Amino acid sequence: MTFEQGAIIAILLAMLVAYASERFKVEAVAITGLAAAFAVGVVPVQSVFGGFSSPAVITVIEVLLIAGVLAKTRVMDGFARRVIAAAPDERTVILLLGGLAAAISVFMNNIGALALVFPVAMSVCTRLGIAPAKVLMALSFATLLGGMCSLTGTPANLVVNEWVVEETGRSLAYFELALVGGPVALVGLLLLVVLAPRVFAGASAGAGDAHDGGPFEYVVERVVTPGSTLIGMHLPDLERAQGIAVHAVIRNRAHVFARRGDIVVAAGDVLVIEGHLTLLDELEEAEDLQFVNGGNATPDQATLEFVVMPDSLLLGSRVEDLAGHAQSDLAVLAVASRRGRIEGRLADVQLAMGDVLLLAGERDDMRRLAAECGLLALSPRRTARPGRGALAGIATFALGVLATALGLLPTEIAFGAVILVMTLTGQLALRGALQDVNWTIVILLACMIPLGAAVSETGAARMIADGIAEWLPARQPLVIIIVMLMLAVTITPFVDNVSTAIVLSPIAVGLAARTGMPAEPLLIAVAIGASLDFLTPFGHHNNAVVMGAGGYRFSDFARLGSPLTFVSIVVATAAFAVLLAW
Repeated sequence: MTFEQGAIIAILLAMLVAYASERFKVEAVAITGLAAAFAVGVVPVQSVFGGFSSPAVITVIEVLLIAGVLAKTRVMDGFARRVIAAAPDERTVILLLGGLAAAISVFMNNIGALALVFPVAMSVCTRLGIAPAKVLMALSFATLLGGMCSLTGTPANLVVNEWVVEETGRSLAYFELALVGGPVALVGLLLLVVLAPRVFAGASAGAGDAHDGGPFEYVVERVVTPGSTLIGMHLPDLERAQGIAVHAVIRNRAHVFARRGDIVVAAGDVLVIEGHLTLLDELEEAEDLQFVNGGNATPDQATLEFVVMPDSLLLGSRVEDLAGHAQSDLAVLAVASRRGRIEGRLADVQLAMGDVLLLAGERDDMRRLAAECGLLALSPRRTARPGRGALAGIATFALGVLATALGLLPTEIAFGAVILVMTLTGQLALRGALQDVNWTIVILLACMIPLGAAVSETGAARMIADGIAEWLPARQPLVIIIVMLMLAVTITPFVDNVSTAIVLSPIAVGLAARTGMPAEPLLIAVAIGASLDFLTPFGHHNNAVVMGAGGYRFSDFARLGSPLTFVSIVVATAAFAVLLAW
């Protein structure tokens, strides 16, 4: 073993330990590791920043930007109601929402897919009185299963594809990974439907979970305009006609107490309303209602949704107390409360786990509040008419995917064209969208790519491959594939799947050269194995997100993840056997 080989192996092992400890920020570990590799001479100066120009990194940024546009359209609006109507039990909920999450994750980052479906899942669980523990872990696992079916499902797949291009001169087809990942995802999803309710059979829905509201049923305060068509309507008639619920009527700064059928809406009344945001927007557009005191987000402000996490500093606080935590000019536009009927004003609502806040203000201020107070950012606030934006956004993205799938354009070029069209047509405000990109993922990937290359260039990958090959039967390619798959499955629960792919890809290439078999199946095995991240809460960000919301313990992931991992390995092995025979 040379000094360079030992140095790069030592640096990577130290980084893996640092990642697994969760004591350091992942981007800090990645930058430190890259700096150390440069300092000892295993990464040349011309390669230090080469990862930032990698097609894999560029594609990740593009996918994150596109995901933001699709999130703004709120393509999920109304889906919660349909699920509720069709879902008599938790198994049906897992099947419908897990299938949706997996399908979305085929085309966008795993984290983005979870952010889209998470509020729907919380709403459905709340309305049906289902314990979130029975659904949320399965939902996280479903996004990982879906992500292994396409090039853009997870950044790890793009890393693997980089090595395929380097070794063969061709890129994997957009859905080529689905030849193995598809059967694994399908069987895995069905297994989740069966096992998740059994594993968490003792979980309780908790107090206050049975009301009929949810994250898309927001509580707002609006004042009745002088020319409003609502004037003169009795409350029951107003609720039936508009599809909303009126919790309170404030007239002349005092609550109106009377039988609901006797209360008649008048100009200047402040209504505490619960309803779908689309319905509320329509009332505001028709100038029937307006914000109290004219308070609304200004054009240069953003409106974003945040869910209150179990460890949030805001638990038990009132909405009006948020200003003290924010230390900035942020406005609470609406609250989706997990409680039943709202008593008093919006400012008096006490926040609980799972509540969703719709905030307006500067993006930096909102991100700082989220980090300090334990809030999870969900989908960006959608436009007033989501249907039109959704159709245009989905159509544009679909054309980009089609161009990539047919081999007409490289992935990074096709998705770059999608972003250009979205920008020119007003679907994407590029300057603001760049602020919302998860730069942690980008930095991690860009720093790890030169390190992965160093594993190959120093000969460390070949040395490791030779060591493995010594006891592998060279005439049994399936066995070699299973070994690479198992290596990835062993590493990925303790580090992110991107790092797993970066470390193992050059080893897979070296092992292919040593045994004389094609590199593609080994690299695909790395990609599949890196996505089988079901055993720990810190192996993937999605697992960490649902851990708090579902009330899971560390061991709970192994309880559901172990059988899922075993079955996934068996199915993947069978799929590889069929491909080799074919």
